[in-house]
Amino acid sequence: MALSTNQSISLTGVSTIEGKQAATFSTVVSKGLSYTSVSTQITDQDLYEKNKAEVRKDRNDFQTVADNLADSLSE
Repeated sequence: MALSTNQSISLTGVSTIEGKQAATFSTVVSKGLSYTSVSTQITDQDLYEKNKAEVRKDRNDFQTVADNLADSLSE
């Protein structure tokens, strides 16, 4: 029998508009994964609807951070 391990990193983010939480983002990054899937949870529907562009930019920025982290694990 041989031990096999896999390291993963949990990453979370929060989209805040004028001090209020509009959405949260989360993912798990592991070495060897070619794609990192980001989960988005809208925590304030009204705030999200009024600020979709900003929340979506935050989501895209979060995806970039996750991608960069995944790339750094592969180096």
